Amino acid sequence: MPTPSLPIRLRPLGVSPTLTAHMFELPESDRTLMEIVRTVLGDEEDHFAIVIKNLSDGTGMVLEPDRDFYAASLYKTWVMLEAFNQQQALLLDWSEQYIVSDHYVTYGLNPGELEECDVVTLLSVLERMMGRTDNVAANLLLDRVGAGNINRALRNLGLELSGFYSVGTMPTTAAETALLLEAIYEGAAVSDVASVRMLELLKTESIDDRIPALLPPGTEVAHKTGNWVDATHDAGIVFSPQATYLIVVLTDYGYSDGGATPIAELSRVVYDYYNGG
Repeated sequence: MPTPSLPIRLRPLGVSPTLTAHMFELPESDRTLMEIVRTVLGDEEDHFAIVIKNLSDGTGMVLEPDRDFYAASLYKTWVMLEAFNQQQALLLDWSEQYIVSDHYVTYGLNPGELEECDVVTLLSVLERMMGRTDNVAANLLLDRVGAGNINRALRNLGLELSGFYSVGTMPTTAAETALLLEAIYEGAAVSDVASVRMLELLKTESIDDRIPALLPPGTEVAHKTGNWVDATHDAGIVFSPQATYLIVVLTDYGYSDGGATPIAELSRVVYDYYNGG
């Protein structure tokens, strides 16, 4: 029986295939949208990095798209990407079953996350990571696929900065987050089948106080949030009646600074702009 001094950690079983780069372009500037966004942000503009892109015609706006932020839980989209890459390459199986060790429970941050000795499958771990943003699940799956493999997958896809470096260092940018989301939407992340599944998982995000918060009931949003002492983020795709659009909002507000409210307000004015509100 393992002792607490020797925690059980998972390891990747191999090196996954090289992903095809996604040719992402920043949106063609929509000056009216830019003016609307800047009016909403007002004196708080310096806290934000934004990419908004109408996925039908490629127009939209950007604000500091290459400014780096701590990714917070946006990293879970990176883990998801590499998990599907390895699953397709038969390097992992969703039915693999594990017992959560004492090592992983140290990553728990919120009530209701996985507990020590819980028995889980990789599929249930993936679903908890994306739907409940479960940090115990995320770190278990991260170890199973390997941070090095994740970084390699991100570089393959075209993300040049985002990834895992020294402990506690996980930079990303609005532009690179938008690239990953667009690749998923267009079926260019691992494969068509994997991309569809990833998009469906993004639709299960349970934290709804940002992009979806002020949108009309029933609006479909595939997104991922992030919170930390210097990060309040939301990034996703909104499926609205008149436009399907990508919206990435990264901020340096801490999780107790009320940063969710301006993101929700921004999300609503963007929705209204695209839908004649």
